Amino acid sequence: MNPDVTPGFHVLYVDDEAISLRYFRQIFDDQFVIHTADNAADAYRILEHYGPKIGVLITDQRMPGESGVALLERACRLNPNIVRILVTAYTDYTTAVSAINQGRAFRYLHKPIEPTELREVLKEAMAHYRALLEKERLLSEKAEAIRGHLMADRVVGMGIMAEGLNHHLRNALTVVRAFIDLAPMKLMEEVAGNPPRDSAFWTETQQQALVQLDRIQSMLSQLAYAANVRKLERDEWVSLRTVIDEQSGLFVEHLRERNLHFSCEIDPQLPQVFVNGDRFRQLWYLLFIEEITHLKSGESFEVRVEVEDDSLAGCRQLVITLIDNGGWEANDRAVNLFDPFFTRSRRSDDFGINMMTCFVTVHLHGGTIEARRMDPRGLEMIMRLPVDPAHAMPEAEGFVRHASTSEGQLGLDASSA
Repeated sequence: MNPDVTPGFHVLYVDDEAISLRYFRQIFDDQFVIHTADNAADAYRILEHYGPKIGVLITDQRMPGESGVALLERACRLNPNIVRILVTAYTDYTTAVSAINQGRAFRYLHKPIEPTELREVLKEAMAHYRALLEKERLLSEKAEAIRGHLMADRVVGMGIMAEGLNHHLRNALTVVRAFIDLAPMKLMEEVAGNPPRDSAFWTETQQQALVQLDRIQSMLSQLAYAANVRKLERDEWVSLRTVIDEQSGLFVEHLRERNLHFSCEIDPQLPQVFVNGDRFRQLWYLLFIEEITHLKSGESFEVRVEVEDDSLAGCRQLVITLIDNGGWEANDRAVNLFDPFFTRSRRSDDFGINMMTCFVTVHLHGGTIEARRMDPRGLEMIMRLPVDPAHAMPEAEGFVRHASTSEGQLGLDASSA
C-alpha cells in the first residue's frame, strides 16, 4: 500500500487472473487501500477479517470454485452496506440479473474496463458506502432518541404511580403493621396469659409478614426515588476509585460467601468528578447488588474506567465499562435491563427498580448508560459521564428535558416524588 494514501474504507478486488490483480493494485493503490484475492474463499476470509472497513467489493464472475454472484450474495449477508460490483468478460443476461437480484450489485461492468472509467465508478461506490453508513448512523441515533423519550415517559409514569401508591398504600400498611405488632400481645391477653397452642404461627408467620411489609415499603421508596428526574444538586468532588472501593468493601462477605470474583482496573491519573455524592454512591451500591444477585458461584464481574475525548460532544468523558460472565434467559434482551420490573435473576427478592434508578442517576449527571448481551454469555454495560459537569451528553440532555417537560404537562410540582 502506498504510504501517502489517505486512510479510509478499503477496496477488495477478486479475480483469478494474477495480471489483473497486479494491474488493479498498480493503478488504484495511490488512491485506495487495496486488498486482492484470486478466489472467492480467500476473498470471504478477508471480508470477515476487516469487516465494515471494506466498503467496496469488486469481483470477477467466472472463477474456479464459487462464482462472483455467489460471493456478492455472501458478502451482502456479512455486511449489508458493502457496495458490490460485478465484472465479467462475458455478455450474459442471466448473470447480470442474478448479480442485481441475488448479489444486489451496485454496478455490472464488462471487461475490458478503462482505468479512468473504473476510477470514477470506485469513487462513486465509495461515496455511496459512506452515505449508507451515515444513514445507518442517523437511524441509530434516531432510534436511541426515541428509546430515551420512551424511557423518560416511562419514568414519569412510574413517578405518578409511585406518588399514588405512596399515598394510598402507606396509610393502609401502617394499619396492617399496627395490627401485626399488637396481635401477639392481644392474643396472650385473650388466653389469660396461657401460651397459644400454635406459637410458631404468632412468631414465624408474623415475622414473615413484617418482612414482606418492609419489602413493600422499600419498593415504594425506591420507586419514588428512581422516578425523580429533576436535576441533581452536585455537591462533592469524588475519586471514582475511592467510591468503588468503598462500595465493594460493603460486599466483601457477600462476594466470599457466593464465591464471586470482582476486579477493578482504573487509570491512576483519572480526574475526579463533581457529583451528587449520595446518589452517585447509591449508583454503585445498586450495581453491586445487581451483580451479586444474579451471578452464580464461580462467576465474575469487572469494572474498567478510562478517559476519552468525545469530539462529537466536545468534551472529555469518563468511560466506565462493567462486564460480567453471567447467564441470561433465552428471550431476554439487554435493553430490558432498565425496565422497572425486569429482573435478570428472576429471584423474588430482586428489584428491577434498582437498574432503573441507575439509568436515571447516570442521565441526571449528564451521562449515558447502555447495555448489551455478550456472546455466548455475559453483560457489557457502558456508562459515559462528562468530566466537566457543564458538558452534558446530548442524549442525557434530551432525556432530562423530555422528562421534565412531561412532568410539567402532567401537572407534577417540585415537591412531588
